[in-house]
Amino acid sequence: MTFRKLQAATILLVACVTLPYGCGDRGASSRGRVNRDPNVLVAYVACGLVPAFEQAKVQFENENTGKSIRIEEGEPSVLAERLRSGAVPDVLICPGDAEIGMLEREGHLDRGSRQPIESLGLAIAVRADSPLTIHGHQDLLSDQVRSISMAMSGITSPGADGKSALERAGVWSKLQDKLTLQTTPLQALQRLVDGEADAAIVYDPCFLLYMEDKVPPGSIRIAAPLAPEDERASSVHIVLHKRSPNGLLAQRLVRLLQSRGLRPLSPPSEEPALPEEQESPEEQD
Repeated sequence: MTFRKLQAATILLVACVTLPYGCGDRGASSRGRVNRDPNVLVAYVACGLVPAFEQAKVQFENENTGKSIRIEEGEPSVLAERLRSGAVPDVLICPGDAEIGMLEREGHLDRGSRQPIESLGLAIAVRADSPLTIHGHQDLLSDQVRSISMAMSGITSPGADGKSALERAGVWSKLQDKLTLQTTPLQALQRLVDGEADAAIVYDPCFLLYMEDKVPPGSIRIAAPLAPEDERASSVHIVLHKRSPNGLLAQRLVRLLQSRGLRPLSPPSEEPALPEEQESPEEQD
């Protein structure tokens, strides 16, 4: 899909946003049920963030004896639609502003509770075996870069932030014939994995690279920042639902994530790193 088809496609895709694109779901919707077990915190988590969030979940449960977190995951657009349909999680954890901002404006989320827990930049990703040399946004104008995959700006946070960065850099209008816009960030990245694009615009760190069942380990590399190093495009946010039945417990999770962040512990790879070879006593002598 080229940019020229964006307007018509956006109308169609907004109507279809409830379809289970990309990540799928884990756990059942808690629509309208607010009288839950006070010891169980329900967290809606954007699917790409789940591997990193599970580290925080373990720490939270160790520090709060008898308390637990139930993770329900999905693409941000799917989680947003579930909230709009009446689901009441205790917290939503999601990157960017598009989905959370919409839910705040519609009155589903407690606007005053939103807190950033990780800073995100924007980057240009290529396949690991790509011969392209890319140092920044200007290299996207090269004839060697024929197709650039990106999530849609109208309905996703990475797409909105990517468009803004490219506009500030003065290259957005020049890249229209190269852009292929996808419904979700994961679909945009998978297009690159499948060799249907030469580059993709992603968040940095790109949590989607840790979804080993969706993105083969070691298949994608971050080639260069899209924007200057000191320009952070967005944040991963945690925000409470207005009708959360476990607000005090949710605040404990907010404080934990504020203190520890949500960065992946190590980069994904095809094979575990081998330990450094130690010298034998004879070699040391």
